[in-house]
Amino acid sequence: MLVKQAEDLVIYQIALRLSKEIHELTGKILVHWKINDVGQIRRSSSSVPSNVAEGFGQRFYPKKFIHFLNIALGSSDETKNHLRSLFNKAHIKNEQIDHYENQYKNLSIKILNLINYLRKKHDNPATNPVK
Repeated sequence: MLVKQAEDLVIYQIALRLSKEIHELTGKILVHWKINDVGQIRRSSSSVPSNVAEGFGQRFYPKKFIHFLNIALGSSDETKNHLRSLFNKAHIKNEQIDHYENQYKNLSIKILNLINYLRKKHDNPATNPVK
């Protein structure tokens, strides 16, 4: 499949779906927690697809694309941390933490795979003769 826009990337699609699910999940948490924990996890989860999209906009500059993918990876890991915090405070159930930790772990692996692919392609003189 030819990728013409960020929305065509599987990692973008997964990240966007997860961001929406996290928003819905946190909408059920008591109001007094919304200021800190809920705001943080919503920002970090929405940062993942945003940085994938921004990086894709720089796709003709592999180092810049990789830079934004690294930020997306960090935001994915940050979201897992916020999930753990919500679980530790008994705001989400065991099944929910297991499900979303696995989802974000798999997303992080996919982002890393794309980073590694881009690094290899960028560093390979046969695919990138102009250095």
